[in-house]
Amino acid sequence: MNNYQFYKQEGNQYIFKNQPVFITVLCIIFLIIAGLIFNNARTVSYIIIAVAALIMINFFTKKFIIDMDRKTITGKHTIFVPARTYPIEDFRNFHVLATKYLGFITTNVVLSICFEVDGKEKYLTIGQSVTQKGIQKMVNETEDIMNVKGSDHERNRPL
Repeated sequence: MNNYQFYKQEGNQYIFKNQPVFITVLCIIFLIIAGLIFNNARTVSYIIIAVAALIMINFFTKKFIIDMDRKTITGKHTIFVPARTYPIEDFRNFHVLATKYLGFITTNVVLSICFEVDGKEKYLTIGQSVTQKGIQKMVNETEDIMNVKGSDHERNRPL
């Protein structure tokens, strides 16, 4: 049995572990800002508090599950979008989106998985990290679980 850093195994289901540190820090920053401006701009403070609450609710509803018995991947990224399930055979590649500050400082990297369904590309978000090294580890673990071994899916290929 493999021990994965980003997934929890339950039988033949692999459940992506949500990353609480990033969400906690983000919510604390929002709440501090709301507290600092509360006396001067109450409406804006209430809006910031509501956004922090939505971020926390979203954290608990987000899911990404690889089911090797059914050969499917199920993902739900936000509370506003229903869960979507795609067969592993429709998998095409991984998509990495890096946000850069001042053109060279990486501030956020998001990993998505791409499927081709009825000739259209569909994406499910897997996770995020501050560095591409963390994303590379997520890609490696996801490929290992999905048993993606082919010439167009090389392990440790550059992102």
